[in-house]
Amino acid sequence: MGMAPSEAKSLTLAQLEAVFRYGLEREKDEWRRQRWLAAVLVNISGKSVKKVVTETDLLKFDEEKKESSLRALLRSYGRNQ
Repeated sequence: MGMAPSEAKSLTLAQLEAVFRYGLEREKDEWRRQRWLAAVLVNISGKSVKKVVTETDLLKFDEEKKESSLRALLRSYGRNQ
């Protein structure tokens, strides 16, 4: 994450979690750029695909996946299934 161990040791738990979340978001942003570029390259090739490919066709993050209505109902009742 670009921090020295001595710097990380001086942080509170909340600050350390914030640094960690920032690092994860930065990594996801890089993956989003790469999947967008891959989708553009696939789409301009023309002959290899029959329909337009979106970046989420290539890679979906957990927050982009659609939750089934049954799973949402179970989650609302406090069951993780």
